[in-house]
Amino acid sequence: MSVFKSKITKRVATFVTIGALSFQLFGCATLPEAIEYRELYTNYKMTDTIFLDVTKRAKYKNIFVDVRNTSQLQEIDTSLYKNAIEHKLQAKGYNVVQDPSIADYILQVNVVYFDYYRKTAAQDGALSGAVAGGLAGGLAGGRDVDALILAAIGAGVGYVGGALIGSALKIETFAGVVEIQIMEKTENPVVGVITSNLKQGTSTTIKTEQAITTNYQTYRTKLAVTATQTNLKKEIAAKEVVDKTSVLIANFF
Repeated sequence: MSVFKSKITKRVATFVTIGALSFQLFGCATLPEAIEYRELYTNYKMTDTIFLDVTKRAKYKNIFVDVRNTSQLQEIDTSLYKNAIEHKLQAKGYNVVQDPSIADYILQVNVVYFDYYRKTAAQDGALSGAVAGGLAGGLAGGRDVDALILAAIGAGVGYVGGALIGSALKIETFAGVVEIQIMEKTENPVVGVITSNLKQGTSTTIKTEQAITTNYQTYRTKLAVTATQTNLKKEIAAKEVVDKTSVLIANFF
């Protein structure tokens, strides 16, 4: 009788072990999916298209480029990013200047978000709104940025990030969001108003306005780039964000 019980105990232990390993291997993702994402997959989404005046592009060739990184991660080197954009613009025939006062175009780029993008257990990745580091709560305009990243991921990627396959493999997704401002020189002055709404405490708001006259027309947009791969490293993802967005930014001109 004890021998019989011992055999049953061993079988149960074996079954539990196999079940645990199967859950570890296939609970969040499968090996075919890891193979599917062995190559780097990227996608992008832009909030608004910018159309510069084609007649001005033919004669305005001086451009000033300024790149900043205010994201929580600094893997994106602004000097390398700036050089990547400038080289692509120079290949198009533009003259990069160091003095913005003599520029026909002033291009400003700011990396507002770059981080690992998680998948929640409760929702499908393409519908999830969870971001590593608490993007929605900690970043101004977080919900808009979150939506932009999800749109960039698209329906083609089954996993947003963090899909564990065993102990060594993981499908990773990193996302970068950049804000772009282009100032285009005009032949006639541009008149505008700068409006500021300042909050005082919980119920008081101060509204101020300032009339301005400038010789530049301003355009703005946001661009999100996502990179997904099995065991993707942060440094490689950062390079991919720089490579993709520098091409897209230069294509405005």
